[in-house]
Formats: sequence, structure tokens, C-alpha cells
Amino acid sequence: MPLHVLVEDLIHGLRYKEVLPHLKPCGRLADLGSGDKPRFLRHARSLAGHCWGLDPNTVPGEEGNVTLSRGDITKPLPFEDGFLDQITCLAVIEHIENPLPLLKECLRCLKSGGGLIITTPTRLGIQVHELIRMAGLVRDVEEGEHHDFFMSKDKLSNWARQAGFIVEKAYAFE
Repeated sequence: MPLHVLVEDLIHGLRYKEVLPHLKPCGRLADLGSGDKPRFLRHARSLAGHCWGLDPNTVPGEEGNVTLSRGDITKPLPFEDGFLDQITCLAVIEHIENPLPLLKECLRCLKSGGGLIITTPTRLGIQVHELIRMAGLVRDVEEGEHHDFFMSKDKLSNWARQAGFIVEKAYAFE
């Protein structure tokens, strides 16, 4: 197995280890920006009746209780109002020029009391990722793909509040 795959799997695994305890058993879960394969949903699928992965690079299809769809999450999401119980958006918003419309779409798609879990690197995290990308240790991001929002938990929390969310937890973990 190539070294970059091992490093990418390690990074993803650390993120999933942090996120999974915050998921609750539910009927419908969507992972936005799920990537070309449903890595996270393979870990989370036992917590939901059905899962959806949405990403412009995925191969559409079914994998048990997981439906993969090709789509652009900067456009209206393909879910009815109040359809989803939970949404995850893991290491994705730093790839979007303006995350606020996406957050508003998430709120629209969630049931009352539903949950949104977001992870995103800090500015230092983006810089470290860029260094390991330049060293060839990861190949999951192209040069210049990250937007540097000078991210902090306060900034992300403020965006979520502007979109209409109540922020329950915000903390750094990497």
C-alpha cells in the first residue's frame, strides 16, 4: 500500500474517532462532501437506518444502507425540508468559497432537533497539510484547494449561528 494512502487513512481515522461519539442513532444521515468513496459512512452506517453520501467525485450507487450520489454541495441539497436527522460535513467547508449558504441548506434539510457535525482544520492545520502534501505524504488535496478562513471555533460557531443553528459544542481536536 502506498505511503500516502496510509497517511491519508490515519488522518481520516483520527477525524472519525473524534466524530463518531457525537452521532446518535437515527433514521437518516447524510455526509456532505463524502469523497470518492464512502469512508466515513462505512464507519457510521450502523447508527442510521439509511445514509447518503454526496460529493462531486463519488461514483453513484448503493452499498447496503448507503446511497452515494454525485452532487455539488454549494447548490441546493437534494433533500426535502426536514428530511434528515443528522448531517456530517467533515473537512469540507475549507474547500468552499462561502460556507454560509451550505450551512443554511443544512438547516433547511434537518428535522427540528436534528444535528450537524462539522470538522475543519485551523489555519495551522491547513499549513501542516500543505507541507505534507508537498512532501508527497498525502494526495487527497490539490495545491490551493483550501480556503484559509483564519478558522477558529468562534468563527465556525458564528457562521453556524448566522445560519440559524444553536451551537452545542465547538472545540479543537487536531
